[in-house]
Amino acid sequence: MNETINIQDILDVLEHNSIPPEKQIEVLEVLSLALYTRDHPNDPSGILDHKIQILKQSDDAVQSDVADVACIKVKAITILLLLEKLQVSRANHDLTKICRLIAFLTDNSYRKIYAELQKGIILSEYHNQQIQEINKILTELNLETTIQLDKEY
Repeated sequence: MNETINIQDILDVLEHNSIPPEKQIEVLEVLSLALYTRDHPNDPSGILDHKIQILKQSDDAVQSDVADVACIKVKAITILLLLEKLQVSRANHDLTKICRLIAFLTDNSYRKIYAELQKGIILSEYHNQQIQEINKILTELNLETTIQLDKEY
């Protein structure tokens, strides 16, 4: 079966269905590779260039996800510090409930958060930029609390 699809139909579907631009780019890159391969079957270099471009985008997305995952430590500590201001801490409240709140607010895994808090969160230089950013926000809000790089939470 050899059916033809109108490119404008694809573009319309992508545009009118609330598909994020990043996902649209991924779809269009794959379509570009398919069309290039069809139109230039004897140009392996061009085909490989298109394929490499797609793989680079996938690699960038994975690296971005890794940065987001690492950030959960800073987010969790920030929430812990804010909860302490409300006299809610591990000393006087169930860790499970605190972890459920952090998971809800951060959209991260409850189990990962619980495991991190059970063993204690230790930040590294990798988190330095995030720490500076959140400390600035906390200071601007006059919350009189900051995250320290050399402290276990």
